[in-house]
Amino acid sequence: MPRRRRLSEIERSTIAQERRNGVSAAALAAGYDVSLKTIYNVVNHRDERQTANGSRSRVVGIRVSDDDLRRFDAALSRRGIAHRSDAMRRLMLAAEGVFLPDDEMCDELRNLGAALNRVGNNVNQIARRLNEAKVRGERLSYPASSHRDVRALAGLVFDLADQVQEMSRARRSVLDLEISSALADLAERDENGAE
Repeated sequence: MPRRRRLSEIERSTIAQERRNGVSAAALAAGYDVSLKTIYNVVNHRDERQTANGSRSRVVGIRVSDDDLRRFDAALSRRGIAHRSDAMRRLMLAAEGVFLPDDEMCDELRNLGAALNRVGNNVNQIARRLNEAKVRGERLSYPASSHRDVRALAGLVFDLADQVQEMSRARRSVLDLEISSALADLAERDENGAE
């Protein structure tokens, strides 16, 4: 007798649901390329298994683009993880730590926002004085000290931009470590051939 393929958990859930909706066991067996006995076992034992393990009775479906899925698979591959479902389950369990607001980053961003507001006020004052002189028909004076001030202002803006980029890189590294930690034992399990 040829060996039939093994059904995934999603397929098992779908079969049980379709059977409850009146689809014949023979049609399901043909559609999923399994035996009638497999269909009956899935339907008869589905509720028992869900109650017994208590934690995996729900199926969560999401829609993603081909690019999103390719990047997710690449990230799992870099960590040596073979099963998307295990990775998603692990990420869901770790979500509390991974998706918490970062108070330190929020404080830093508030400080950077305040610094940018000061820069904006200074630029507005410079523009106002230049416009007032132009309206009065005065020759626009732009002494060396003003030039130094504007250069200092530009330097501050570039420094702030660098700080924001560095904060973003640092936060990304922290999140990567947290996610890697959440997924670490999955890679070890896959290497040892356990499911």
